[in-house]
Amino acid sequence: MSDLAPPTGDPPASPPAAHATGAPEQTFSTFAGVFRPVFLTVLGAMLYLREGWLVGELGLLGALSVMVAGAAITGATALSVASIASNVRVRPGGAFAIIAQALGLEAGGAIGIPLYIAQAASAAMYLYAFAEAWAFLFPGHPGQAVAAVAFAVVALVAWRSSGLAMKAQGVLIFVVLAALISALGGLFTADSLVSPTLLPHEGAKTGPIEAFAIFFPAFTGIMVGAGMSGSLTSPRRSIPRGTLMAWGVTTALYLSFGLWYGVMGSPADLVANKTLMIDRAAVPMVVLAGLLISTLMAALSSLVAAPRLLQAMADHGVVPGSRWLKKTTAQGEPRNAVLATTVLAALGLLAGSLDAIAPIITSFFIMTYLAINLVVYVERMLGMISFRPSFAVPRMVPLVGLLLCLAGLSLSSPFGGVAEMAFVLGVYGVLTRRRLDTPWETVRSGIAVTLAAWSARRAAHIERSERAWKPDLLVPVATADQITQLRALVEDLTKRNGSIRWLGLGPRPELLESLPQTSEEELAAGFHASWSRLRTDRYMEGLGHALDALQSALFPPNLLVVHEAHVSDPEVAQYISHAQELHTGLALWQPHPRGGLGQKKVIDVWISDRSPAWQLQLRLANLDLPVLVGFLLGEAWKADLRLRMVVRDPNEKETGRRFLRDLVDQARLPASTTVHVGSGDFMAAVRSAPPADLNLFGLGPGVAKARLAAIHEASRGSCLWLMDSGRESALA
Repeated sequence: MSDLAPPTGDPPASPPAAHATGAPEQTFSTFAGVFRPVFLTVLGAMLYLREGWLVGELGLLGALSVMVAGAAITGATALSVASIASNVRVRPGGAFAIIAQALGLEAGGAIGIPLYIAQAASAAMYLYAFAEAWAFLFPGHPGQAVAAVAFAVVALVAWRSSGLAMKAQGVLIFVVLAALISALGGLFTADSLVSPTLLPHEGAKTGPIEAFAIFFPAFTGIMVGAGMSGSLTSPRRSIPRGTLMAWGVTTALYLSFGLWYGVMGSPADLVANKTLMIDRAAVPMVVLAGLLISTLMAALSSLVAAPRLLQAMADHGVVPGSRWLKKTTAQGEPRNAVLATTVLAALGLLAGSLDAIAPIITSFFIMTYLAINLVVYVERMLGMISFRPSFAVPRMVPLVGLLLCLAGLSLSSPFGGVAEMAFVLGVYGVLTRRRLDTPWETVRSGIAVTLAAWSARRAAHIERSERAWKPDLLVPVATADQITQLRALVEDLTKRNGSIRWLGLGPRPELLESLPQTSEEELAAGFHASWSRLRTDRYMEGLGHALDALQSALFPPNLLVVHEAHVSDPEVAQYISHAQELHTGLALWQPHPRGGLGQKKVIDVWISDRSPAWQLQLRLANLDLPVLVGFLLGEAWKADLRLRMVVRDPNEKETGRRFLRDLVDQARLPASTTVHVGSGDFMAAVRSAPPADLNLFGLGPGVAKARLAAIHEASRGSCLWLMDSGRESALA
């Protein structure tokens, strides 16, 4: 393949750096880096100290309704996080990175800063919960003094290293599990159980909305794992798996313990005795130990995740003092960010109690969840080719999450929600005026391009990025038969998103009937189709004039599609020259020997030998377009996709396999995609490969039609020869 696909087009673009200085000393697995910290954070203060109060105030049905509402918000958000995290190469910074990668640093900072404040304040909330538990043993100890001492201990561990914090979690999770088992054992050791009160009792002092504002922080630990994105071995896999698993387990436990509280005490007991779980457990001291440990671990998790969020924002100049805050130790520890977070968490202790700080945390977190669901909904609505997450969710999931967040924010804290929204918009305005340079492609260009369908004036000033790439085809034809021969291919290629422009070239009057009829039929079928005609005897000259004229169109063509049988060797060279001059892709189609596109069951994408440069880049000559076309046609046909490579050196076969597997992963190709690597003579490899209905090859300049015909004959299927424009990327 190397003789057919020499490097052409723009030089490969290096991906932006994801880290500031230093590299993390240790990276964490899905369990240790995501599931365990989320599990320990969520099963903290509220489970032990406020769930019984919630059941007592609202009755069992009311309490379960509040828990279901909170779990629905975080569940929809967890699914949205899983979807978007499986579509991008997640950078450090958790939710900030996710939003910034989609909408830019301004939007990322506008949401990341309040999220950081909420995470830091959460540490103070968990420490007040620790003080309430401590009072069970030592009622005379002042709560604020206990919280301050506990804060000093937790801050010291967070300062020492995240690795030490994770090791502590690894040991102490067993204490928490023992506490939960001991509490459940209370069902068998209790003297008697009561019939649960389903509705609020007459003396209830708290309504469901106020109770929701206080209790919602029980679920906010769901983002702790995403906050560790910079320290995970495989964030794209770990964040979805760990977050959803932790959400499912903790939600089930909260609902189960809601029933537990309902039968363990009367409403009056549940409201008056916030440590009832300790009293009614099979082994009370084990539950007390679990409560003390879980609250400390939740505070520690917040003090570990929040500095990493701050450091990630500082790394891109989003926050004041970024030059100082972005510095890390040789082991990758953000010590300066930890120090700043410690000071902010200490200020949070001034709130005075758990109930005072919880509603503030609620509004900050709901705002973050709202933004995440909005990002996923926008990406899903745009239907861009670059949005193909490994973990796809229905469009209704982020929409429901968005609506639930709006309802939760407006009901639980109407004035706080307005203030929070004003704060977010203010931060966005300040960051916008600073003109931050977002070092990666975002979906903003895709949004603008989509809106340009209704606003040509706006679209005329927008440069389309790799993420916004879609196949906008120009199909030159000289006869009605050529339209028939190419129609199925171009329609399948643009079925998901794209456009077809038929270009009639030549004096044949039949084109005046066939072109508009074909376009009308395609428009009726849901395709974006149009046509034009040039009455000229000079085919290639007319094509050149048309290409020049269409560069100012709303969606200028980015891929020429031509039936190879209708062009000569000199014309192939002219097609390639036109395409390269205007940065337009080129596709030469050779139909199946027995007609058309075959059975549309199997597609082979032939990737040229990349040795010695095996590293995946944002742009790879004569690879991006074949992979994207293979993905689109495979999706349209529901066909099997196979990546094939022939290496010159047999010793490079395993390297080639790793390259193709990484390509499948990074390009988010279907999980069913298979890779095949051979060595030796390319023609022999094509001849011996199992037949495919369609073979996709890279196309380089200077290739002769005889060579294309020989490979076509050897493949025993239809062939599509593709030359990149330099403006598409399979990894975007």
